[in-house]
Amino acid sequence: MAYFLKNLSIAIALIILWQLIITANDLPFYILPSPYTVALIFKNKASLILWHLGISLYEILLGLFLGLVLGVSSAIAIDRFHYVRLLLQPLVICLQSIPMFALMPVLLIWFGYGLLPKIVVVALSCYFPITLCFIDGFKNTAPELIDMAAIMKATPWQFFKLIKFPAALPSLMSGIRVAAVHAPVTVIAADWIGASDGLGYLIMLTHGRMELDFMFACIICLILMSTILNKVLKIIQRKLIFWTPEA
Repeated sequence: MAYFLKNLSIAIALIILWQLIITANDLPFYILPSPYTVALIFKNKASLILWHLGISLYEILLGLFLGLVLGVSSAIAIDRFHYVRLLLQPLVICLQSIPMFALMPVLLIWFGYGLLPKIVVVALSCYFPITLCFIDGFKNTAPELIDMAAIMKATPWQFFKLIKFPAALPSLMSGIRVAAVHAPVTVIAADWIGASDGLGYLIMLTHGRMELDFMFACIICLILMSTILNKVLKIIQRKLIFWTPEA
């Protein structure tokens, strides 16, 4: 409740500041729409906004899930198998330097227009931070835990399952939260390159029509979606990694 009231107070303060800026500078609606006109858009266009929001949320969640599955699998393989590490780790580091937006035209050629290329590019943008953070988590296992496993004669599988994997979970969650920040930005950019639905498409469409109040409503929805996603991940982290001070 305290968290909700705190965020509600911040939102109200920002809305008041927003209106004061418009009033003090006598800004026209095509420069900065008022909070009232944006609120009217939410009232009159709620179903349309929710439809496109649902499409974007589906792309983000599915892309994040695929990036998580691929990232965890890659990190475990790199940690467990020497030859996989020699082959895959340099490749992951090199490919991370390629902007995901640059791959979108290629993915459109390969997969055509629609949801699939956007989900693929979101999955790729999530894959790299998840993989690299999880690998770092494995590398940074506390030396005293390694010594304890050796003293107790743990098998390699027991060592990985009971010590190394749990020790790397905080790093994995950090990677997931970074990926969750990248995913909405990536899906919006993908909508701009080629899409017929989604929040990015709606933002691009309303910008072209100079409907700034509609565009601001879409941007506010994007901010709220990203904030809620981040909060959900924090709750999951607190439940999953309860033994760490950060949780």
